[in-house]
Amino acid sequence: MQKSLIKQRFKKSLKSYEDNALVQKRMAKKLCEMIDLKNYKNILELGCGTGFLTSEIINKFGVQNYDALDIVKECGEYVNKINPDINFICEEIENFAPDNKKYDLIISNASLQWLEDLNGYTDKLKTMLKEGGEFVFTLFGKNNFKEMSEYIKTPLKYYGEDEIKNIFKDFEIKECFEEDVVLLFDTPIDVLRHIKLTGVNALSETRWTKSDLINFETTYPKMKNGRYSLTYQPIYIKIYPIKSR
Repeated sequence: MQKSLIKQRFKKSLKSYEDNALVQKRMAKKLCEMIDLKNYKNILELGCGTGFLTSEIINKFGVQNYDALDIVKECGEYVNKINPDINFICEEIENFAPDNKKYDLIISNASLQWLEDLNGYTDKLKTMLKEGGEFVFTLFGKNNFKEMSEYIKTPLKYYGEDEIKNIFKDFEIKECFEEDVVLLFDTPIDVLRHIKLTGVNALSETRWTKSDLINFETTYPKMKNGRYSLTYQPIYIKIYPIKSR
């Protein structure tokens, strides 16, 4: 993946992300509801963005030692407005290695699909979680953006529930479920605009020609009600490290 392109596209979409990332907001609320109500001394958020999940967590638990990580440094301005005591860290998720620090709770919303090696990252997670700690996160399933598969070729990896359970086989899986969230638009161009304004076009440098746009408008499937759908498929997961004997 071109991390510089991902950073550039998400940085460009930060101002529009707040108003357009409706599904990600929904995911953050549901993710927060999955987390047990108890005292977490050290919390790490992977891929905090503009702070949808950050805000939910702070409102529910307050803040003691909260580290919020994101590849886009401007995200720090957003989370520090939520609470100035949050420690923002500008770093790629896979490169982050805390110095001898372990977390009671690690959370991540709609970010882990950007990792190059989710399988390999599980070993790092085990070193960062305290015994009895929780890792609660979301990513997207195989039907995510299914309407766009013909038009956008992406190296982004989407997972099925069985794949996720296999990747995290060294963890105790408490919850793992998915849902389909369908957004409706008046035109195919509105679908493209939504994708651009939420930064999820971050893996393609291809510029569409006029003929590409015409083809997209004329072939994108229309629903019976005359509108155009875009399907998100979030998967919600809650896991614990398996206790050592």
